[in-house]
Amino acid sequence: MATNQIRGTRQDTWQVTLQVEHPHNPGSMINYGIWDTKSGGELDSEEHLYHPGGMMPPYSLGGMITPGQITISRNYRLGRDHDNIQQLIDAVGISRVSIHQQPMDRYKNHYGRPIVWTGTLKTITLPEHNSESTADPAMVELVCSIDSAPTST
Repeated sequence: MATNQIRGTRQDTWQVTLQVEHPHNPGSMINYGIWDTKSGGELDSEEHLYHPGGMMPPYSLGGMITPGQITISRNYRLGRDHDNIQQLIDAVGISRVSIHQQPMDRYKNHYGRPIVWTGTLKTITLPEHNSESTADPAMVELVCSIDSAPTST
């Protein structure tokens, strides 16, 4: 068995990137680069059990899938994020998104194909403020509604 088939990964060995459709130029995607955290994107399905006659045991007929929302966040940087924040604010509720989660090896090389989710930008949360805090990073957070199962293209 090849070593790379048995070696596990850590949460920090993934690269998550985001593209958002320009809110004032539909069809044109803006690359918002690398994000620090990603959660969600799970797939759930409806359970339909069929109960046959003769008291036979039930069996599953399967069901439609429902993808979960994805939340991504990163440290708010002035030149990168603040200079472009209005485009993200304007994109909420209307712009398409593409989220790519790319595995990497321990040498920071991309491995295989990324996992890709598509959907719509649902929510933007700007950094919290606390004049008493000097240690907490200021974070920007996006929530995206996902349309369907992810692909690995």
